Amino acid sequence: MQIDKLRVKNFKKFQDKSFDFNDDLNILVGDNDSGKSTILESLEVALNCSYRGKPLASELSIDLFNLESVKKFIGSDKSPKELPQISIELFLSGVPEYRGANNSLGLDKEGLSIYIKFDDDLLPAYEEFLKQPENIKSIPVEFYKVEWMDFSWKKIKYLTKKVHGLFVDPTRLHPTYGKNLYISKIISSSLPKDQQALLNMNYRQLKELFNKQPQVQEVNHNLDDANIVTEKSLDIVADVSTKGNATSGLQLAVDKVNFPLIGKGEQNKIQIKLAIQNKAKNIDVIMLEEPENHLSHMNLSKLVKYIEEQKGDKQLFISTHSSFVLNKLSLSKLCFVAEDYIRLNDLDDKVSKRLKRLPGYDTLRAVLADKVILVEGPSDELILKKIYLEKHNKLPEEDGIDIVVVRGIGFLNYLEICKYIGTQLHVVKDNDGDYKKNISDYAEPYKDVETIKFFSSTNDKLYSLEPVLIEANAGKEESLDSYAEISLSTQTYNKYKAVRKYKDKVTFLQQWYQGEDGAGKKKVDSAMRIFESKKSIEYPEYFMSVLDFD
Repeated sequence: MQIDKLRVKNFKKFQDKSFDFNDDLNILVGDNDSGKSTILESLEVALNCSYRGKPLASELSIDLFNLESVKKFIGSDKSPKELPQISIELFLSGVPEYRGANNSLGLDKEGLSIYIKFDDDLLPAYEEFLKQPENIKSIPVEFYKVEWMDFSWKKIKYLTKKVHGLFVDPTRLHPTYGKNLYISKIISSSLPKDQQALLNMNYRQLKELFNKQPQVQEVNHNLDDANIVTEKSLDIVADVSTKGNATSGLQLAVDKVNFPLIGKGEQNKIQIKLAIQNKAKNIDVIMLEEPENHLSHMNLSKLVKYIEEQKGDKQLFISTHSSFVLNKLSLSKLCFVAEDYIRLNDLDDKVSKRLKRLPGYDTLRAVLADKVILVEGPSDELILKKIYLEKHNKLPEEDGIDIVVVRGIGFLNYLEICKYIGTQLHVVKDNDGDYKKNISDYAEPYKDVETIKFFSSTNDKLYSLEPVLIEANAGKEESLDSYAEISLSTQTYNKYKAVRKYKDKVTFLQQWYQGEDGAGKKKVDSAMRIFESKKSIEYPEYFMSVLDFD
């Protein structure tokens, strides 16, 4: 069984939205408040007729309704026909019992629907209530009902439903979530029945022993000595009934520390694993919300591997803000939740494989930003930020421009991602002494992509950032001296001042950046001095253009 499409109307974030899914893995990515959680909640509602783990009928509230539908109703005459309705439809494959054409698209498909709608049986009561419309300040959910139907218009019953989903949200898991079932499985699988009986009996005897402790008897002696609460004897005792067996009374311990007292990250990791392990055999769809919460990189890596292994042939929906999770599971399974819903299922498979092997790239920055600039090193980043700061008195990220430092083949990864998503992308690269080969030919596959532009010096002699900056400031000796004073350390600048001829000054700077003690460190230190200086230098023209987005 798999979910092919989700259609949502008037539910929370979505007024009317459709989402197509991959048949195996769907990684939901988007900015804060983009609707990732709403998609998972929609799936939970439709699959289980529950909301946040509780029966949907008991959780009806105005908060479930899309804000625009609420505003429209409040501004209307509030008649029954104006009452908004929530509908969530799942278009499925592999459930022939649910086949029919009773869906909003009129398609003969397998699927199921949840409707949160006005209960017509309550019409007389609502009409009486409506006699004072000015008192109606919100949607009267007390007059609503829940209908759970398949596409053949048959009612679905929880105990006989054909599809099963598990929603795991670490933020709402209780420290005892799953542990009773887990302990029960350990006891039943590792102990024969006679030893299980002995375990429960010993546990009960321990509790009986508690009742006989002198301190406990002293407490009970003074508990209601004046018989105010009851004329009978009132005691605090350990529960020794059969319901209070070992399974319910025992607690998990991690390295001898009781589970509720261990760190949040370890709690979340264990609870996610327990939830999946306890129920995974009986479910078709797993929905997992931000598994990276409170986890270190190494623990997250282990958890992602566990999820992959346990998933099997089940369909998995996972929301995340972690580039590691996205890259490791497969970038081609990304479902970008924004104003436009985009899947990267047609992404070049080579990109996904590279990122699986080398998942250190912060790909989500390119996914989530409106405007991205790719640069080859921190020096380029610092210079661009300095230019923007001087021009706008603020950093580019404050205006939604994200400058990402990329290494090696990472450029190709980001280029492919931004091409599919439509992110405005400016690429700043050194020509490395051959503009045609390293810039023109490199950019050729993207020449028809309007959202991607490349920037570099066209002069082969200006092969990297430092020669470019020297050239930009070498128009006059005065500006060259100023650039040297800002960008060089005090010791190196004193050596520079000893040089008298203009041409020799230029040569000094060029050779200094190529020195034996490493050009890389010099470049970054120099760029940092330029960024932190209150004085300004001359910048190459193409660098100025990089920061201008249409």
